Amino acid sequence: MNLFFKKLTGKLQSTAKMEQYIAAMEADIARYRAVEKSAELAEYRQLQTTVESQEFRQKKQNLAGTKYKSTKYYQTVQELHRLEKDKMLQTYLQVKDSAQLKEYLEFRASDMYVKLSDKKLVRQSPDLKAMLAFEKSKAFKAYMAYKSSPVPGQYEDLRRQVSDAEFQKENAFWANPKRWFATTEHVQEERFKQLSALPDIQFFFAQDVKKIEQMETFVLSFGEEFRWLKLSESPWKPGFCYKNKKLLSQHSFANEQQANNAGKNAGTINGIFTILTKKEMVTAPAWDVKKGFVNKEFAYTSDILQTADSFRQERGLFMIKLRCSGKIHHAAWLGAEGKLPFVTLFHYNGKNIVVGNMTADGFKGENISGISPSQYYIYSLMWTRTELIWYVNNLEVLRMNRNVPAEALYLALSSFISQDQRAEEGKLEVDWIRVYKN
Repeated sequence: MNLFFKKLTGKLQSTAKMEQYIAAMEADIARYRAVEKSAELAEYRQLQTTVESQEFRQKKQNLAGTKYKSTKYYQTVQELHRLEKDKMLQTYLQVKDSAQLKEYLEFRASDMYVKLSDKKLVRQSPDLKAMLAFEKSKAFKAYMAYKSSPVPGQYEDLRRQVSDAEFQKENAFWANPKRWFATTEHVQEERFKQLSALPDIQFFFAQDVKKIEQMETFVLSFGEEFRWLKLSESPWKPGFCYKNKKLLSQHSFANEQQANNAGKNAGTINGIFTILTKKEMVTAPAWDVKKGFVNKEFAYTSDILQTADSFRQERGLFMIKLRCSGKIHHAAWLGAEGKLPFVTLFHYNGKNIVVGNMTADGFKGENISGISPSQYYIYSLMWTRTELIWYVNNLEVLRMNRNVPAEALYLALSSFISQDQRAEEGKLEVDWIRVYKN
C-alpha cells in the first residue's frame, strides 16, 4: 500500500496531529468525567428540572400576563378606598363610640325620652332641645343607617388586611410591572442561564456519550514512556524468550551479520528508547540450523529486547511510535515462546515497511510505501477475538480475520542485518508504547 497520496491529501493524519488527537481524546474523557461529578452540573440539572417544568413556565406566564387591576390585592385596596370615601360610613365610625351618642342612647332608654314629643317642654329645656337636635342630625342618621349593617365590619376587616405587613408586601409585588424580576424563579432562571453558558457545561452536553463510553472500555495496561535510565530497572529484558529456560537466550543467528549484545546496545536517550546497530568486531554465540550453537565472529553488534517476563496480553490495542535509520532490519513485534504466533507491528527490511501476521502457511502481510521510516509514525494493532487490524497513524492499512492468535503475547523490539544485506550501522528509536485492554 502506497501512502504517498494519502499523506499528500491529508487522509493520512500527521503524527503530530495524531498525538494531539490522542491527548485531546484522553483529556476529553477526563474532563467529561470531572464535569459529570461537579457541583455545577448537579445544580444545572436540578435547575433544568425546575426551569423547564410546565409548572414553572405557567407561573412565569401568569406573572407576566396578570394585570394588577385583576388581582385581589388591587380590588381589596380599591374597596377600602371606596369605603373611606363613604361619608355616612365615616360619620358612623366617628359617632358610634362617642360620648354624645352614649348620652343620647341613655336618654332614649329613660322615661325622659317621651318628653321630646312635647314641643313646649323642648323649647323650655336646653337638654331636651340638644337631644332632639342630635336625633335629627346627620350623625345620628348615619348611625341608624349602619348600626345593623355588615359594612362597618367589612371596613374594619379591610383595614386590618391592608395594614398587614404580608399583604403590603404582596400588594407591592403585584403592583410592580416588573414583578418577574423580583421572584426567586427569576433568580433560578438567571442562574440556569449562567450555568448553561459555562464552557464545561457546554462541553459536557456536546459530547457523544456512546463514544466516551466506548473509549473508556480501553484501559491502559502497559504504558512505556522510557523514563528509566538503567535497563535493569525497566520492563525489558535482552535476548530471546524460549519455553525451555535451559536454552541460550543471548545469541544471534548464523545467517545474520550482527551479534545481539545482551542489552549493551540498547538504552534511553532523553526519553527515547534506542537500539544501536554498530560496526564493531565481536565473537558471540550464533544459532546454526545444522550445527546448533556455534561461536561466530561478527562485524556488527545490535540487540533484541522483550517483555516476556514482565508483560503479556491477549487482544487489545497496541500502539507504538517509532522511527529508524540505516537500510537494515528494524522491527517491533508480538511473540510467544515458539515460532508462532508472531505478529509484526512494524518491520523495516531495508527497503519497505511491512506489517502482518506469520502463519503456518507463511507470512501474510502488507508492504507500506510512500512514507519515510526515518520519520516518526504511530503503528497500531487492534486485536480482537476475530480480527487483526493494522493502522499507520489514523489510517487502516491491513485487516485479517484468519489465524488470529488466541494466547497472550509479549512485546519485542529488535534490529538485525540479514546475510543478503549490505551491512551498515543503524538506529531504531521508540518514543513511546501504549497497550490498552478492553
